[in-house]
Amino acid sequence: MGWVLLASLVGVAISPSFASAQEAGDEEAMAILEGAAARYADVHSLCASFSQTLEVTLLDRRVDSAGELCQQAPDRFSMRFSDPEGDVVVADGEWIWIYYPSTDPRQVLRAPLGSGAGRFDFHEEFLGSPRERYRAQTVGEEVLGGVSTAVLALDPIASSPFLRATLWVDVSRGLILQLRTEEENGSVRTVRLSDLRLNLEIPGETFRFVPPEGADVITRG
Repeated sequence: MGWVLLASLVGVAISPSFASAQEAGDEEAMAILEGAAARYADVHSLCASFSQTLEVTLLDRRVDSAGELCQQAPDRFSMRFSDPEGDVVVADGEWIWIYYPSTDPRQVLRAPLGSGAGRFDFHEEFLGSPRERYRAQTVGEEVLGGVSTAVLALDPIASSPFLRATLWVDVSRGLILQLRTEEENGSVRTVRLSDLRLNLEIPGETFRFVPPEGADVITRG
């Protein structure tokens, strides 16, 4: 599961009925994406509570999780789980560390940050040069946690860790509140964010990971 996460952190699936609309895309959707990109350009750090659902088609399995996510420009990221408690993903500027004691308390996975850094910065993944990377289509509106959002279907036109995606964007604030991706192996990942805090001072310990004593550290990439 750790390397599934390493391949793609977040995303949303689009139903086949969106395919024809995606061929052309629309300016409304692109304007929303570019507005969100401009908003995040001024964000140097953020933290949020998250809930995540991963549907693993190949294993006919669903995994639900939750916790706290933080990231800090340009290369710090942490995803600390309260469910399953103790699971963690950390990018410390040099390595991406994945430790899932809920699965194997004696194994730590790590990879050089350059091999997957963009996969963990979902704002960069979806909002970095969106016009060059996606066809986008506005497919509706939905209220999340009392906030009205625009629902955007994205079809990658450049290299991407996912086949298709959907974003729920709070247009008034330019914030991504939910995303879903359909991955190459058929898995679908949905991540919902709440209690977003922007441009806060994040303690350095948040982005530091020390392997537990006795754990095997396996290096990939």
